[in-house]
Amino acid sequence: ALSSHCCLMKDLRAEATQLLAKPEVPWSRLRAITLDFRQSAGSTDGLLLHEVCHGSKLVMKPPQRREKSKELQDRLTKLQEQVDQASYNKMVSDVTKQERAAAALRSGALQTYKQQISFGLHVIVMMGTFYAVGHIAGTALSPRTAVRAACGMCGLVFAMLVETVLLMIETSRFEGPKDRRQQETPLPSSDRSMSHSKKAQ
Repeated sequence: ALSSHCCLMKDLRAEATQLLAKPEVPWSRLRAITLDFRQSAGSTDGLLLHEVCHGSKLVMKPPQRREKSKELQDRLTKLQEQVDQASYNKMVSDVTKQERAAAALRSGALQTYKQQISFGLHVIVMMGTFYAVGHIAGTALSPRTAVRAACGMCGLVFAMLVETVLLMIETSRFEGPKDRRQQETPLPSSDRSMSHSKKAQ
């Protein structure tokens, strides 16, 4: 109707004809043509903008994507790596628990304050107990102070030997399952094929 109306100026009528063939019409141009049509035809006879758009759909421009700064991208990458590493550690924690404990025992490292305090108290109590037992045994053997002190020192040495043996037993208990898993691990297919070829030769 707008493209064929005689009240429109010639250039606007030509523009309306061109816009009619397009699938999308800019809102600003449609509004300008409609207002010019109303001014030319009169306020009572002109079409309203919503009447011109009847049966059409509004096509909104997609919002522009905000570009992330390089610092933010690096920070997000680090956070994602930390999350992935934490997820991986949680997934394999049951598998590597014994290996990590054995490595800590071999290195002699106590990872937490609780472990350090517990180990220290255990050593002090054991050495004090064995010293007292040795001192009492020395008192029963001889009333001399030197003999009682020597027996107490023997108790201290025996306590240190017991601690060493317990530590070795604990370490071997953790290393045993790891060695068995390594022995039970099957060879890769390439290694098996090489071994079969050697047997065939």
